[in-house]
Amino acid sequence: MPTDEEVEHRIEDVDAPRTARRKAAAQRVNQLAQRRAAIVAQLEDVEGQLGEIVADAEDVISIEELARFTDLKASDLTQWVSGRKTTRTKRKKPAGSKLGTRSRSSSQTNGRSGDPAPAPPARDLQVAQLT
Repeated sequence: MPTDEEVEHRIEDVDAPRTARRKAAAQRVNQLAQRRAAIVAQLEDVEGQLGEIVADAEDVISIEELARFTDLKASDLTQWVSGRKTTRTKRKKPAGSKLGTRSRSSSQTNGRSGDPAPAPPARDLQVAQLT
C-alpha cells in the first residue's frame, strides 16, 4: 500500500499535463486581452482625431462631400464627430425616466422651491373651470 506522500506524487504526475495546459491557456488569454485593450485604446484615439478633423472642417466641406470624396460612409463620419469628447459636460438624465414624462411627482420633491407643480391633465382643468 502506498504512503500518503506517494499518492500525492502520483496525483501530481497525472495532473501535471492538465495543469500545464490550463496555465498556458490562461496566460495566452491574458496576453491577448491586454493586446486587445491596447488596440481598442489606439482605435479610440484615432476615431477621436478623425472626429476633431471632420468637425473642424465642416465649415469648408460637408460630411456628405467628405464621404463622396473619401468613399467613407457618411454615417461613420457623423459617428466620429458625435463621438468626440466635448469640453462641456452632458446633463445626466434621472435613472428610469422616459421621454416626455416627469421623473418625479410633486410629492417626491419634498416641497423644494424651484420645482414647478405639474400641470393638471386637460380634462381635470375643464372640470375645474366648470365648477
